[in-house]
Amino acid sequence: MAFKVPALPKLSGRTIALLAAVGAVAVGAVAANASKNPSPSAAKPLSTAPVSEAPAAKAPADQPVAHDATAAELSAAAALPQCRSARLVPVNRSWGIPMPSILGSTSTTCNLMYGDDPYRGSSRTGDPETAIQVLQRNLNFCYGSKLAVDGIYGSNTRAVVKTVQRKHHLVVDGIYGPKTRSAMNWRLYSMATRSWSRTCSSPL
Repeated sequence: MAFKVPALPKLSGRTIALLAAVGAVAVGAVAANASKNPSPSAAKPLSTAPVSEAPAAKAPADQPVAHDATAAELSAAAALPQCRSARLVPVNRSWGIPMPSILGSTSTTCNLMYGDDPYRGSSRTGDPETAIQVLQRNLNFCYGSKLAVDGIYGSNTRAVVKTVQRKHHLVVDGIYGPKTRSAMNWRLYSMATRSWSRTCSSPL
């Protein structure tokens, strides 16, 4: 499936570099789909770039016990805009995380949810397919799931997100949003060395 870059006016050199990193993530989907979904311990880099050590994961903070979402919590989570792009979010001077984002913005305060196929509603702007693929690929590598990287937020993707939410003691609603984004583990990408981390961490 071809990677589509949303049309943005007057791209700076830094923006082009960040989009190139996200593009590397999308290209990795072809190799991932051609494999037999290896487990995280046996997973290979999603690109041909060398593999490097990632920064150590932050120490987990005390969190409440996971629980199924109430109607109010579901409503609040669903109120955010859909992620319709993807960008490389810097962690430090060397590493960043390919992550779903808002179209034409540096913000990652958005959501993806069951029924995004890949668009939500009547609008056809942006590239939610790539945003969902970035999430699916990360879930496969960091949590050992075997999702089809198809850019559709179906029942299987929702089920894996719920598992991740339980693991990290979050509200279990199956919606990928800011709290899930910040709690979950991610595979990092180095712009300096054009390489992927061997392991996943939660540096946000």
